[in-house]
Amino acid sequence: MTVKARAVIWVDGKLVLASQTRRGRTELSLPGGRLKRRESVTDALVREVGEETGISVKPGPLLYVAEIVSSISSHDLELIFLAEPEGTPDLDRIHAVDLSAGERPDVRPPILEEIARDAASGFRENPRWLGNLRG
Repeated sequence: MTVKARAVIWVDGKLVLASQTRRGRTELSLPGGRLKRRESVTDALVREVGEETGISVKPGPLLYVAEIVSSISSHDLELIFLAEPEGTPDLDRIHAVDLSAGERPDVRPPILEEIARDAASGFRENPRWLGNLRG
């Protein structure tokens, strides 16, 4: 099992996404990634978000815990935190979507509906277990 730390980051009312090319395809995800050996979850979050978006963040509360079991050889545990950007990121240099305007691209993990709903309520019911998102 691989443990990953991901971030929900808002900049000017838009949700920041990471864009990566894998096997010739562009994929979008919440920024974040795998923990290194002996690395804390929040340290991994800060490192991965910086590598993927160039944004320095301050980790906030845990929002979601999800599991992604997509094959016999792939099993991820995703810890998804709210994170505050430090400074003012340039929206022209990052990928961001406006959930309130209905933007819903395919992202990993597939939780944009949950984020939009929970953001509207101020994330009052969090943290939440989302279960296996790909079985």
